Order: sequence, then structure tokens, then C-alpha cells
Amino acid sequence: MQPPAPARLDVGSFTLLVNGQRAGREQFSVQRLTSQDGGTLEVRSESALGDRRVAMRLETDSAGTPVRYSVEERRGAEVTLRLGGQRVRGRFATLARSSTGEAAREYLLRPGAVVIEDDGIVQYALLVRERALVEGGGVTLPRLTPIANTQGAVRLVLETRSDTIVVAGVRRDARRWRVTASSGDLRLVWVDAEGRVLKLSIPARNLEALRDDVPR
Repeated sequence: MQPPAPARLDVGSFTLLVNGQRAGREQFSVQRLTSQDGGTLEVRSESALGDRRVAMRLETDSAGTPVRYSVEERRGAEVTLRLGGQRVRGRFATLARSSTGEAAREYLLRPGAVVIEDDGIVQYALLVRERALVEGGGVTLPRLTPIANTQGAVRLVLETRSDTIVVAGVRRDARRWRVTASSGDLRLVWVDAEGRVLKLSIPARNLEALRDDVPR
């Protein structure tokens, strides 16, 4: 019996602003899939910020825990990083090749573990998707950051269910989440009722990602 065909959940792009000035763009897709090793969601993105280009693919199970992961980073024409990861018997094994050499690592996959990179945008869709919290309620999850070769924790708090965001000239109802890493690094994320990301702000870097299109 053939597995169900992938079902697209979201597709679009973000304009990246630094100090209010356009500095880059990220295109993305989110789809539901069925793989033999438990993958149920897939996120793909291609981003450009300055001379840095990053292509990412993340496959997770229904809880958002990584099953497979790949990243290719370029600066100009030069490939500066290739990283691949896969879940293996309760651990997540990665292999990274960069200009400084090759590095392998295994992370213990604790319950609820998520992949959140420092520069990721659409990855936050998996972090908040179908997560039921009351206003002001929060949850702390184990976090993997394979590009930086680190792990820690991330605190997710639903600040409000009744915010609004303007997307492509259209006012949209939004839920605002506060995401704080164990290092104190802060993100503000606005999503619609289906968990589709509308805007992301990184105040410490004066960076904003604004969605270019109205989700459909």
C-alpha cells in the first residue's frame, strides 16, 4: 500500500529587515508527509541575508522532534557549511563539513526536543503548531542548535491570542508568542489560528521577518 501523498500546509516568503531596511528574503514550505521512520512534517526554506545563502530541510515527527535535517550554507560562490542529521535509537546524530574541517556529534533526544537555529524563521511554525496553552501559559523544551553545535532549552510563552498583524495590506488576527533561549536570546513570533507564521522579531539584532503574502 502506497503512503499518502504529501499535503502542503503552508507556502510563502518573508522579507527580512535589519534596522527597518530590507536586507534579505526567505522562501519556505511546510507539508505533512508519512515516512517509514516516523516523519510526519517537513519544513524547507531558502534564505538570503547579505552575502549568506542557506538552504534547509527539517523533517520531524508529530511532536516536532527531528527525524532528519540538512543545511547547506554559502557565502558568495563558496560553500561554507554542509550539515546532515538523522535520528538514531533515541539520539540525533549530525555530521558537519566546513572550511575548518569535519565534526560529528550525537545529541540525546529528550522528550519534546526541537531544532531551532539562531537564524531560523519558519522553524518556529513547528514550535508553536497545535500547541494548546492559555494566555500567559508556557512550556520549556529541550533545544538543539546543530549549526552552532550546541544544545540547551527554549521557553515558549503565549503572550496573547488577540493581537493583529498587517500582511500584504490585509489586517490579520494573530497570536503572539515569546520564545526565550537558555542564553536569554529573545524572539517574538506572531502566527495565525492555524499556526502559520506571519511575523518574527529579534529585538537584540533589530531584525524582523515580515510575511509577503496572506496565508491561504
